Amino acid sequence: MLHIVEELAGPGPLRICAHTPADADTGTGLRVLLVADVLARVVEMRGRAVLMGCTGPRNTLAAAAGIRPADAQGNAEEITEAFAGPPGVRLTTKAYEGGGAACLQIGEATLPATEGVDALAVRFLLLGHPYEEPVAVTADELGEADRTLARWRRAVATWAEQPSKAIPADLQSAARAALDSRLDTPAVLRLLHALEANPDVPPGAKFETFAYADRVLGLELVREVGRY
Repeated sequence: MLHIVEELAGPGPLRICAHTPADADTGTGLRVLLVADVLARVVEMRGRAVLMGCTGPRNTLAAAAGIRPADAQGNAEEITEAFAGPPGVRLTTKAYEGGGAACLQIGEATLPATEGVDALAVRFLLLGHPYEEPVAVTADELGEADRTLARWRRAVATWAEQPSKAIPADLQSAARAALDSRLDTPAVLRLLHALEANPDVPPGAKFETFAYADRVLGLELVREVGRY
């Protein structure tokens, strides 16, 4: 299992390459790109620059799902040339046989019809599962994800009206450890679910915690701030 802090620390930008499968449906390709996006966000929060490459077909949901555009697109050789060096991390749906890089193997993802669906709800659901495990998203789950995101955004906007408070140290430490050790976004989402209902944490601290976590989750949790 990849340990970000231990294995990806170093000088210069981290080169990441997402290999989206040509024969997979939209969901699996999106999931490969999503995990690459989360990895890039975590590494950049730790102070290291990232270069993102992508092989395979472009994904029609990627931009709407908050996934950063690739810095280079093409085959593996073209990515290496564009980055003046081989990727340090590769993300694939099967074991990578090229060697010379850490590899994250991403489980398949099946989505229902996505026309008219909020792609950030899809992102939310995929982040709720360990990236290596297959997942099948249902239309009912997408509806529930929409409702949860709407509720969280309203809550964050309300909390933002209160005096700011520091992020509770135990929550920040737990979130960072989960992300650094194995990109455990399900654990971070569980922390937020528990925090939402915790009456002992001041609203200002809840706001800061949700905003901090969203730097990695990318769910636009603060976008309603100032609208109420």
